[in-house]
Amino acid sequence: MTKLPEIIGLAGTNGAGKDTLGDLRLKLHNARKVSLSDILRDEADKRGLPHERIHLGAISTELSTQLGAGALSLATIKNFQETRTYGETGLSIVSIRRPDEGRAIQDVGGKLIWIDADRHIRYQRILDANRGRVTDVKTFEEFCAEEDREMYPESPDPFTLNMSAVRDIADIHVVNEFDSKTKFEKNLIKRFKL
Repeated sequence: MTKLPEIIGLAGTNGAGKDTLGDLRLKLHNARKVSLSDILRDEADKRGLPHERIHLGAISTELSTQLGAGALSLATIKNFQETRTYGETGLSIVSIRRPDEGRAIQDVGGKLIWIDADRHIRYQRILDANRGRVTDVKTFEEFCAEEDREMYPESPDPFTLNMSAVRDIADIHVVNEFDSKTKFEKNLIKRFKL
């Protein structure tokens, strides 16, 4: 069992359960949850772009190039520190997709957690969740190709999405092949003393 620090970063593959841990910390301990993907979706809305992963990835790369590769995490941490309300016990930053975003969390004493599961399981979870996102409507082959582009970029550029490098620097690895969200939540509560 591992007690989590005040600030954590949640990274991993789509449908693995990143939001589940962030939601649990919010519900049980009033730890703020911020999704970097939501920040990118908001920016896409401002630009009139659909929430397709190709657009979100391009916006992420653009912002990181302009502001620094760890800028979204750093801005999120700074905002938390400046606007923290009484009773907020921590911060969960979800959807870390480049190593410098993870290092920014580690540099303030936080932990980076990588959550993963078998591709077939994750694909089915996304279909079953019916989250209403246009990015969720795709074939299994498209799902895999998209993930591979984000996991193994062709460029070593630090501003490019590189989820395999995030996985490699993660402090904690979690495998979520539970057959229900409830079982996964119980496992997280026990493992992290939530």
